[in-house]
Amino acid sequence: MYRRIVLLCSILLTAAATAQVPPASKVAIPLRVLINRASNPPQVTLRWKHDPDFLGADTVLVRQRQSDPQFSLAGIVAPTGTDSVEFSMPISEGILYEFAVVNSFLRTINNQTVLFTAAGYACAGYDVPIPPYRGRVLLVVDSTVATPLAQELAQLAAQLDREGWRVEQTVVPRAEQFDARAVQRTKDSIRSWYNRGNLDEPATAFLIGRVAVPYSGLYYNGQYVPPPDGHNPDHRGAWPCDGYYGVLSESGWNDAITDTAGVVRQENRNLPGDGKFDNVFFPSPLSIRIGRVDFYNLPRLVPQGSSAVEAEIAMLRDYFARDYAYRTGNRSYRWAALIDDNFPTYPELFARSGWTSFPPIVGAANVRAEKWFPTLDTSDRLFAYGCGAGSYTSANGIGNVGDFATRRVNAAFTMLFGSYFGDWDSQNNLMRVALARGALTCSWSGRPVWFLHPMAAGETIGDIAMMVQNFSPFVGQSLYVSSFAQGWVHVALLGDPTLRVRFDQDVAPPRSLAVRQDGRRIELSWEPPFTPADSIVGYYVYRTLPGGREVALTPEPIAEIRFTDSYRVEGAVRYRVRTVGRVRRPSGMSWELSPAAESQIVTTSVEEGPENPRIALEVVPNPASDDVKLALEVSLPTMVRVDIVALDGRQMGCAFNGYVVDRITTSWDARLLPAGTYFIRMQSAGQVITRPLVIVR
Repeated sequence: MYRRIVLLCSILLTAAATAQVPPASKVAIPLRVLINRASNPPQVTLRWKHDPDFLGADTVLVRQRQSDPQFSLAGIVAPTGTDSVEFSMPISEGILYEFAVVNSFLRTINNQTVLFTAAGYACAGYDVPIPPYRGRVLLVVDSTVATPLAQELAQLAAQLDREGWRVEQTVVPRAEQFDARAVQRTKDSIRSWYNRGNLDEPATAFLIGRVAVPYSGLYYNGQYVPPPDGHNPDHRGAWPCDGYYGVLSESGWNDAITDTAGVVRQENRNLPGDGKFDNVFFPSPLSIRIGRVDFYNLPRLVPQGSSAVEAEIAMLRDYFARDYAYRTGNRSYRWAALIDDNFPTYPELFARSGWTSFPPIVGAANVRAEKWFPTLDTSDRLFAYGCGAGSYTSANGIGNVGDFATRRVNAAFTMLFGSYFGDWDSQNNLMRVALARGALTCSWSGRPVWFLHPMAAGETIGDIAMMVQNFSPFVGQSLYVSSFAQGWVHVALLGDPTLRVRFDQDVAPPRSLAVRQDGRRIELSWEPPFTPADSIVGYYVYRTLPGGREVALTPEPIAEIRFTDSYRVEGAVRYRVRTVGRVRRPSGMSWELSPAAESQIVTTSVEEGPENPRIALEVVPNPASDDVKLALEVSLPTMVRVDIVALDGRQMGCAFNGYVVDRITTSWDARLLPAGTYFIRMQSAGQVITRPLVIVR
């Protein structure tokens, strides 16, 4: 492993290779997905072009994206004599599949024969469901910008709620310089939020403003590792590591080495006990999707007469205006992708990230080799990829910070690659400048290569970032064609992690929602939206009790246009109903949520109360040393409180206090208490059950 690292890192991103290297587009196999829903079961057909230089037949691989950890063989497709080939197979409704088509070809480089792997990826499915909520999102806001941006943050939270996210916000200390204590406080806030929610829902943290930047690297198995851009020793040491916030466990993070020799940027210097970690790989997979918008220390973009903080807040305000406009359909982008490859002679073929990712989303005909500037200044693209020999503030053939300061980047989802600027916490950093000048997201894609094709199936850019961060770093264990530095701690997403590709097929909400009380029950009724009946799957119904959080009353969509809620409390109760509709995507047919129709009722008391729910509690592992998972189950929707109690009856902590519809999984950090025996006490509707818990060290 280490030999491979040294070999690849010895190829600096400022050196030239040889003209015999194939173009990056040659290692991409653009796939087109067709779904035949008339057949029983539905059938998927993949179509692509077979390159005559390929070595024999194409191999088709498949996996169920949400459950299968690896691809398995689906079939072998021999050349047909024409350049167009296809492969078909039956699929099950409600399952999202991921396909890969792979082959290889040979090239002679420096009088040596080199084998190149070509691959294409695509997702496909029919009636792929969507749960009542997209997931949970925590807005982690720098204390300095929280008040000036209160209106923008409230608008973002409201729009996220409208799209089906559970939204919370926390304010954390601003940290303009590296601050290990601020990093830990921020991590504690994020982990506490994660543990008190439903662990079955996808979790995302959106870092806004100058939130403390963690650092880690570059050390592995007793050896120093050259930096991912190969510039050793000036760019070795610790790099920014936002992924730290997404790793729940604290175990495996080391802080014991000295790595300062030749290091130029002060922030990269790594010393024992300084709070900068040593790991080059994440010690365990990320559980939380992380994205950041941070415009601190961009003096080149500060207008004359403005302070740095004023300019920073103005850039954040501009970003959120663009974000909101895109989310609401008031800002659209041309359904196309741009690729500007200024590393044409590098055998790593960095630009394959664009040539592989974009065709499954926008179509192969809409992916073109174009110049970053002036194209993105005068027109727009949904996606853009650019690479070139770089510095912290420039990429050869793309532009420098001066070019970006006077031009716009009219692309939603961008990837850039080149030396130095992957270390994104630097002054006037090119990727953060691109974000400030128009892009909605940006990543450093090349070492490793990012794969964006699941966005064709509705996944967020945060899903993609966490997928890349969780790539196995070891050769032979890659899910996709491997690339150098995959699984390393420097992988990060700049931009809003909740953003997705909009397919301009918004599902309309129900009409004329009516709510009335009928004795012990609340009766809801509504009318279908003005939408073709066969495009409507059903409806989700939600309720918010006084002082509580919203819960979904229907774990699956219901077909009826009425609903009876038999759980009664006195006071103001809010009900919402969302349409679940079918939308066509490049990946096939999927379900999508509408905005909510909403109504509120003030309920009055009745003589007879509801039936007491049955409750159940499961605690694993037990004994425990760190995170304890608690499975809470109720037969009727009810408020539940779970406490940790000492043997003498003292309450030692609260693990959960909220509303449960049927079953949720939450967790509690056993490291908060010393080793010993305790009780987990679950209380609900006058009932109490306890389970012993043993904490070991």
